[in-house]
Amino acid sequence: MNWKGLALILMVVLMISGCGQKQALQGNVSTSTPIPTVEPTPTPTSTPKATPIPKKTKQIKVYYSDDNLMGLVEKVATVTYQNDADLYLLALEQLKKTDDPKLTALFEKVTFKQVSMEKDGLHVDLTWSEGGQFGAPGEDFFMKALEQTVFQFPEVKALFVKKDGKQVESLMGHMDLPYPIVRPAKK
Repeated sequence: MNWKGLALILMVVLMISGCGQKQALQGNVSTSTPIPTVEPTPTPTSTPKATPIPKKTKQIKVYYSDDNLMGLVEKVATVTYQNDADLYLLALEQLKKTDDPKLTALFEKVTFKQVSMEKDGLHVDLTWSEGGQFGAPGEDFFMKALEQTVFQFPEVKALFVKKDGKQVESLMGHMDLPYPIVRPAKK
């Protein structure tokens, strides 16, 4: 073979290999679209604090029995809450304690397992610890105190009471328990 032919083949091989190196250096980057640059966002020096929900206070009526279980006594209590949904449980919890030695807290041994406002009314699930139930007059006062406490809120139209998660015919075995208890009509 002559030197001219060999030089021509060598030149063609070098051109082909050179083009491959250029494509390898470019990779898959398109030269027609510029790559945007992103500036780093400065890191804040302190974590922003969540704005606290303002607390509200409300005066409510709560009901106790006199110390002889002969009648109901109305008292006014002030509750502090953040969410309106908490107001019902807080009102019911007020029934569990009294500072007046002449009054009996009918709900002292009651635990409110769940209290929630639903579309159809207020749902209350409760249970007693030992010794928390009364005879017939005490059950009557208990029910009246419960009803008067929750029906002071105009949005509560019906009260659904369950005992230990179950709908029962009577809470203490002396009085029928309607399901639901409907707000009494105004006289």
